[in-house]
Amino acid sequence: MRRIVILLIALLPLVLFSCKEKEKKMIEDLTRENEMLKAESLVKDSSINEYFKIINEIEHNLSLVKTTETMISKDALADNELKDDTRERINQDIKMINDLMAKNKRAINLLNKKLKSSNLQITELNETIERTMRSIEERDAEISILKDHLTNLNFSVEILNATVDTLRAEKAALEETISSQTSTINTAWFAFGTKKELVENGVIEKAGGFLGFGKSYRLKSDFDKSYFTTVNITKTFEVPLFAKKAALITSHPSSSYKLVQNAEGVFEKLEILDVTEFWHTSKYLVITVE
Repeated sequence: MRRIVILLIALLPLVLFSCKEKEKKMIEDLTRENEMLKAESLVKDSSINEYFKIINEIEHNLSLVKTTETMISKDALADNELKDDTRERINQDIKMINDLMAKNKRAINLLNKKLKSSNLQITELNETIERTMRSIEERDAEISILKDHLTNLNFSVEILNATVDTLRAEKAALEETISSQTSTINTAWFAFGTKKELVENGVIEKAGGFLGFGKSYRLKSDFDKSYFTTVNITKTFEVPLFAKKAALITSHPSSSYKLVQNAEGVFEKLEILDVTEFWHTSKYLVITVE
């Protein structure tokens, strides 16, 4: 019995230590979990505040639209023979309404996307968004009726829908600009021929050397661009040559291309290995052949 008591006394510190370690680990786990919950709560609260901020902005815009609608209706109904300054003021007010409604629609679409990606399911928030969307639709219908009335008063339909037309025009202009810029970026030019041909056609000239010795050829500063062939660098990866000799006059990194020869030693083509690197130095390629 005495041995058992002694053994228990000996093991007691180990048991107590083990219990303390378990308790310590449990506290650490609970602390980490609590911190994670706090962080998630902060993110959730921040998101909800952002959503309601967007909704409040939309509602403010809708209130401005309603007030402006009332003013336009009052002016339009007061006298069918509207003065020029009144017509101009109505046109400006309509443009402001168009801008605000376009802004509202962008905002509500952004809000829906944000809410969908956040996976938040808050009944009150969802109901508020649905109510706001209905308000936008109702205001749209009222604006449409107002525009119909103004059309009957000989207001220009183009002016009444100025914002929509402007946005479409801006979009078309932007797409055209992007397309033009992309085309310019991807456009390059090449020319090849004997040295004599290229000199006679105003593409290259002799340069350097001393007393007629050691001269080389280079691209003329005012070279004739009409002699070059236009290519799209995203689609052009080789230039056919079929010449006994071939050399590049323009500067291009040697690692970005190779001159391919067949078994007979004829240069069949110039193969571009790295398009970006090859055209980085110059968008003009000149090759002399024999």
